[in-house]
Amino acid sequence: MATGTEPFAVGHRVTYLPGRHKSGTRLCRRGVVTGAPVFDAYTNNTWVPVHAEGQASDQEPEWVRASDIVDVA
Repeated sequence: MATGTEPFAVGHRVTYLPGRHKSGTRLCRRGVVTGAPVFDAYTNNTWVPVHAEGQASDQEPEWVRASDIVDVA
């Protein structure tokens, strides 16, 4: 986890597990946090907006479950 009071702050580089592929495997991806995390009481998950490496700069960030983030730098 990152140091400080905010575990996911804008600019932090993260490694995360995206959704499952058709084969059932999950490969790690890397990206940069682009905004503040949001807690969704309906799903009981905290979602973090992440701009994935290799993604065009004009694309919207992916919303990643905080529990799927495996490393923060």
